[in-house]
Amino acid sequence: MTQPTPFALMVGTGAIRKGHGMGETFIGSGKTGDSAVYLRRKFEVEGASEATLRLTALGCYKAWLNGRELDPQVFLPGRTSVGHRLQVQEYDIAGQLMDGPNVLAVLLTKGWYGKDPALYCSLSIDGREQCGVAGWLCSADGPLGFHDMKLGEIYDARKEADWTAVTYDDQGWAAPIEQTYEGALVAHQGARILEHERFVPTVVHTPDGSTVLDFGQNIAGYMEFTVTGREGHVVKMLYGETLDEAGNFTQKNLGFRVNKKTGSPEQTVQYVLKEGTQTYKPQASVHGFQLVKLEGWPEEVVPRNFSAIAVYSDLEQTGTFTCSNEKVNKLVENIRWSTKGNFLDIPTDCPQRERAGWTGDIMVYSIPATYQMDTRAFLRKWLEDVMLEQGEDGRICNIVPDGGMPPFMDGAAGWSDAIVKLPWVLYQFYGDEEILERAYPAMQKHIAFMERRSKKRKPWNALKGRHWDDLIDTGFHWGEWLEPGTSMPAGALRGFTVPDVEVASAYYAWSTATVSKVASVLGKEGDARRYLELSERVKAAYRTEFLPEGTVRSSRQCRYVRPVALDLIDDEAKPGVVAALNDAVVANGYRIGTGFLSTPHICNVLSDHGYVETAYRLLENEEQPGWLYEVGHGATTMWENWYGKDDAGHVTNSLNHYSPGAIVGWLYSRVAGIQPLEPGFERVLIAPVIGGSMTWVDCTYKSAAGTIRSMWRREGSALALHIEVPRPAVVRLPNGEEREVEAGAYEFYCEL
Repeated sequence: MTQPTPFALMVGTGAIRKGHGMGETFIGSGKTGDSAVYLRRKFEVEGASEATLRLTALGCYKAWLNGRELDPQVFLPGRTSVGHRLQVQEYDIAGQLMDGPNVLAVLLTKGWYGKDPALYCSLSIDGREQCGVAGWLCSADGPLGFHDMKLGEIYDARKEADWTAVTYDDQGWAAPIEQTYEGALVAHQGARILEHERFVPTVVHTPDGSTVLDFGQNIAGYMEFTVTGREGHVVKMLYGETLDEAGNFTQKNLGFRVNKKTGSPEQTVQYVLKEGTQTYKPQASVHGFQLVKLEGWPEEVVPRNFSAIAVYSDLEQTGTFTCSNEKVNKLVENIRWSTKGNFLDIPTDCPQRERAGWTGDIMVYSIPATYQMDTRAFLRKWLEDVMLEQGEDGRICNIVPDGGMPPFMDGAAGWSDAIVKLPWVLYQFYGDEEILERAYPAMQKHIAFMERRSKKRKPWNALKGRHWDDLIDTGFHWGEWLEPGTSMPAGALRGFTVPDVEVASAYYAWSTATVSKVASVLGKEGDARRYLELSERVKAAYRTEFLPEGTVRSSRQCRYVRPVALDLIDDEAKPGVVAALNDAVVANGYRIGTGFLSTPHICNVLSDHGYVETAYRLLENEEQPGWLYEVGHGATTMWENWYGKDDAGHVTNSLNHYSPGAIVGWLYSRVAGIQPLEPGFERVLIAPVIGGSMTWVDCTYKSAAGTIRSMWRREGSALALHIEVPRPAVVRLPNGEEREVEAGAYEFYCEL
């Protein structure tokens, strides 16, 4: 018998089977229901020298070979646009096969698919196919019954058996049902989804008599527990983010309702005990939570018997930022945790309520994310699905993959432009010209869609001037979204009835100008000129309509931020617009007034135009609305809106959205001053902006060219700056002095 050796996952980027319509056979139980599917396949081996196993599923799978778990990853095969493609994991298992009988066992769950799951398996031993379709047995009568990735699961430990072992008696199991999948099977492309940090709780007894576990950190994941009790006893675990104003466990901020099938709210795990002591963690659901409410616990609740496990894509951390302001440090930590919780194979908005791949969220967060983590494989994989789901008319879906929104709602400005923004960010940060080439046709279709849309007008705008031929006032648009003082229902209603022409036209101009740059990089100079001319025409129309006197007239901070941040106005007009923005921020008590689209830019715009102290005071403001207000009120992640929790403890909406945390991009790029002067950081800019209460900053970024460090400290009225750069760099000191240096470490001093 051969000796067991570790499994090897072979990860590639090529297609295993390209295209549609070729068909591939999958197997499942064929039984419509809520239970998980258990599959087994016995096979004989004699002296195998090479063996390759390929697996994927409609739904999610977990596999064992001869009783040994095949892969530490969870929720395989990963989340893709199921109608178009599935990722296939490929394993070298030659060292794990035994001479004689072997068994491959697979647990199938609905996963992100949400329907009856099915398995694809290909096992080749010494060049011969061994495990196709024939010979498999299945059962839907295992311990894992009802399950849903968001709703939760019901597990009956009384039904447990050693079903993954070679010696298990599978008599009574049935032959599986075959079905054909018409999409493409592609090699694994994204980052691995793994279990990461573990947290031990404190036990809270709430005023209403409930027992609640507080793990101290809002995460995406699940809870492992050990419990001792009598056979048949039922316990429930409800996952939530916070206590309500009365100090009791709540899910109201998430809008959860009771599930008719289980009689429990969403994010609930129900467990039926077997006799004695047992340990369990969910196998088919993942939750956004900091708290778990226990119901029916049969023994004393002891913290060491519980462990919250964070689950997210295994992206390398590339950035660190610390400073003298501990509340800002906590903010940076909170932002990182929101990123982890929402980078579960695709970029989502929140890990509990929607879990949707909103294009707008990662559109505004792509640069901040990329400073903190190596996003190359993660974002490229998701972009493939964005391109696959692009409409024939060019519109980009608001949610990818498989968003399911009505087509008339897709193509929203600031959301659909992710097809332009993300490839451009990947090019700037990693020098990835290939992603520009890959995404360019989709970018062109996107611009063509907006150009056609601009030629239509709402009836009440029909008689407006000729410049309206280059503005967009049709289609559904979310607009600025979640500005302080606005509500989600009202914002959605406006998007249907009176879409924001300023927002839609601004992103039309920005995307077109950016695609012109992409075309130039790709050597498509004719396209570059055409897109540049179109963008200039749209910008001129924007200025005519929204800056008729060369400045903005508005009470909304976003209306000052957007034309500057997206470079829609002449350089001569920018100082006046930013001065008015500064006045608006000061008049608002240095409280944030922007929503979804402008929050990532506001501090950049202020500090880039000389209003450094205003930008710092905006960041360091501790009143609501503001970033540090959240920190001061116990946040461990970023809230969905600026009023997620008030002084009285009232809670609204999700408490785990990374998009408002885009401010971290300003900390890296302006406060520490690390920016690419050439794609891939082949030439580096170090231009720190000094202000606020901070007396020192230490920031590192592991770029594609090597690790960059910017560390500064105030020494009286002077500044000491230490930098480390892997490539030639331009250093701009706060006193206006500029130096050019080669790769290396340097010290600079200047008066402030």
